[in-house]
Amino acid sequence: MKIQEFEDQRIPLVELFQSISGEGISAGNVVTFIRVAGCDLRCSWCDTKYAFSEEESDVQMLTPDEIMDRIEELGSTELICTGGEPLEAGKVKRYLPAYLAGKGYTVHIETSGACPLYTPQELKDFRVDRDDLSYCMDVKCPGSGMQDRNRLDSILELCADDELKFVVRDRHDMEYALQVIHRYRDHLSEEDLALNFSPVFESLKPVEIAEFLKEHAAYFEENDLWPRLSLQLHKYIWPPHMRGV
Repeated sequence: MKIQEFEDQRIPLVELFQSISGEGISAGNVVTFIRVAGCDLRCSWCDTKYAFSEEESDVQMLTPDEIMDRIEELGSTELICTGGEPLEAGKVKRYLPAYLAGKGYTVHIETSGACPLYTPQELKDFRVDRDDLSYCMDVKCPGSGMQDRNRLDSILELCADDELKFVVRDRHDMEYALQVIHRYRDHLSEEDLALNFSPVFESLKPVEIAEFLKEHAAYFEENDLWPRLSLQLHKYIWPPHMRGV
């Protein structure tokens, strides 16, 4: 899709708000969240089920310019595009992050890892360089029920400033994450990628991840890998199920 065609389309928007980034390397920063509707995964622990479908009553169909007007009203130039799934193939919404990056915003894309990342041609079509945006890509662990949907070789497309995230609910999930890290350790080390271990809220105590990372600290250090415990700060600042924060 070309820019001119995209500008005439409408994007299914669930919510757009300014808040504190809750997790990952941007945690604590004031950012603008853009949450699009639609996801074909059904992770067992998903906390944004209200963004599953484009048919929900509170989904707004907005043009790219209308979305930009709302972003400009909030005043933040650092954006997190999330969902739902912002990179769902075959959907117009897929190109919103690239479009916004082309407009000069700092764009961070949160993706499930089940969808392809942008191709060089897609970036070229939207006049975006690869370093104009960054990814936080999930690896779905067994506890999610979506392990079979992983596109693990997309890890090889990640580069400096990107992140890999493992949402874990038990020891088995953490061991699976370690296996994936070991498989791609050379690339992860070379690109100095952030490796985020995030507990399923109220299912796994953060101390259990901390102990696991300590247990394997020698392995991580020997391989120049730097995993980190990533908590969802917004769930500690505001009520855990509050939207728009």
